[in-house]
Amino acid sequence: MLETLYVMTPGISIRQDGGLLILEKDHSIIKEIPMATVSNLVLGRTIQISTQVMFSLVKQGSLIQFVDNKYQLVGTLGDEHTTLQRLLWQAEHFQNPDFALEGAKYIVRRKVKGQLSLLQQYKKSKGIPNYEAIQRTMQALLKRVDRTQKVDTLRGIEGLASRTYFSVLGHVLSEPWEFTSRKRHPSPDPVNAILSFGYSFLEREVRACLLTAGLDVRIGVLHSTNNRKDSFVYDVMDIFRQDIIDRFVLKLLNRHMIGPEDFDISERGCYLSKEANRKWVELYESYMTTELSRLGDRTPRKWIQRETQAFMSYLKSLDEAVVARECENILNTYRLIHM
Repeated sequence: MLETLYVMTPGISIRQDGGLLILEKDHSIIKEIPMATVSNLVLGRTIQISTQVMFSLVKQGSLIQFVDNKYQLVGTLGDEHTTLQRLLWQAEHFQNPDFALEGAKYIVRRKVKGQLSLLQQYKKSKGIPNYEAIQRTMQALLKRVDRTQKVDTLRGIEGLASRTYFSVLGHVLSEPWEFTSRKRHPSPDPVNAILSFGYSFLEREVRACLLTAGLDVRIGVLHSTNNRKDSFVYDVMDIFRQDIIDRFVLKLLNRHMIGPEDFDISERGCYLSKEANRKWVELYESYMTTELSRLGDRTPRKWIQRETQAFMSYLKSLDEAVVARECENILNTYRLIHM
C-alpha cells in the first residue's frame, strides 16, 4: 500500500539498501521500509538523506516535500509529472470564465455541505444555539451558489458561509476549549492554532494528489491565480477542510488527546509545542490510514485521492457543456445580426 512517510525527528538519517529505505539514528537502525510503498516523503530540515535515496524516489514517481520546524512547506522535489498537453488544457479551460464558474460552484457547494454535515452531527450531542437559523442561512447560501453568475460573487458566498459556520463551532467543543471566530497569521488561541496546523497538513496531502496527477497547482478556478500562491491547491483543499481536518481536530480536543499544556502562547501567537508536534504526527498518521465507515470504509488519505479524481472527472465533463454553450451564444449572436 502506498503511503506518506513523515520523518521529522532530529538526528535521523535515511539511506537506501536495495529496495529498502533505512532510517537510522545514532548509528542504529530504527525502521526499514520498502521504497516502492512510499508515494510521498515529508522531511524536516534536520534530516540527513542521501542523494541515492532522492534519485530513486523521484525516479519511481514519488514526491519529496521539505518542511520547516512549523511544518510549513518549503519546497517539493519530484513534481515534473505535468505533460504539455495537460498543462495547455488546464490553462485554457481554467481561465475560461464559464468553465471556472462551474468548477468554483462545485467547490463552494461541497464546502458548505461539509460544514452543514458537521454541525448536523454535533447538534444532537452539543445543542448548538439557534441551530435552525444557522441551518436556514447556510441552505439559503447553497441555493445562491446555483444562481450565481460570477466567481467573485461565489467567493463572497463562501466567505459568508464560513463565518456563519465558525460563529457556532465553539459550541461543539468541550471544556476547557473556547473558540469565538476564525483568526490566523498568527493564531491567537489553541483552537485556531490547531486548525491552521491541520490545514497545513491537508495542503501537503492535496498538493501530492495534484502533482501526482500531473496538474499545475498554480492555476485555479475559485482562488485568484497569481504568482504568490498555489491557487489550485487551495481550491481543492476547500472540498476537504470540514470532512477531514475539522472532524479530526474536534476529536483530538473533545477527547483530550491534545491538551492546553501542548501549546506555547507568546506575543508571537499560539503554536503547538515541539513535543506536541511529534504527538500530532503520530495521531494524524494513524487517523489518515484508518478506514472510516463515514468515508465508505476508505482511509481519509484514500478518500482525498478518490474525491480529487472525482472533481477532475467533473471538470473534464464540463468541456462539452462549455463548448455547447459557447456555440449557442455564437449562434444567437449570428441570428441577431441577420434578423
